[in-house]
This record gives sequence, structure tokens and C-alpha cells, in this order.
Amino acid sequence: MPTGDLGPIESFPHRQLRTTSDVICSDSVAFMHGGLHLQVTHHLFPRLPRHNLRRASQLVKEFAKQEGLTYAEFGFVDGNREVIGVLRNVAEQVKILREVAKIEAKEALHRKMAACDTMLSSRDKGHKKDL
Repeated sequence: MPTGDLGPIESFPHRQLRTTSDVICSDSVAFMHGGLHLQVTHHLFPRLPRHNLRRASQLVKEFAKQEGLTYAEFGFVDGNREVIGVLRNVAEQVKILREVAKIEAKEALHRKMAACDTMLSSRDKGHKKDL
């Protein structure tokens, strides 16, 4: 599920529908989620009391259909699989950033050490002239 910013051409409702999804679950499990399994509607109406989320979710689904937008819903297993996949991609990006940071730190250290060596070398040459 892409989360990039499409800028001013994308309305708030369109962005929320594009970047969030719901988890389909039974009423007994939905109670334990406190209504937050209805993420799309929660993101559109964050102050809406949770007992109104299910009805509002139906209205949002109708809106999405009229606008030709996708209202993403996943079952528990598929939803978790989707989240784990996104987290795996983020972890890979963090690994790459860590490697880049290590290399940049080493290069900065080498530059600093070379500058210190140059400074000490030129100071030692000046000191030898004084002797």
C-alpha cells in the first residue's frame, strides 16, 4: 500500500483510502480491537466515537464506490501478512541506511585523521627548523 505524498492534487479522503486499510473480523474480535480494525474510517474521522465507526464505515464504502476508489480490507491473516511485508521492506531500507552511515563515518574519520596528520607534520617541520 503506497504511502507517498501525491501533493495538492489528492484530496484528504482519497489519501486516507489509498494509505489505510481495515481488518475484517467478527463482532466478538472487533470488540477487542476497540473499533480500530476500521482504520480507514478512523483515519477519516479520528474523533468519531468507536460505537459509530461501523455505520460510518458503510458510508465511506459507498463514497469510495461512487468515487471509483479502493476501500482496502484484509482478513486477519492476510492483513498481518501485508503489514509484515511492509515492515520487512522498511527493515531492508534501514539496513541500507546503516551501511551508508557506517561508510560515511569511516570516511569522515579518515579525513579528520589525515587533516590532523597534515597539521602535525607541518608543525613538526616548523619545529625542526627552530632547532
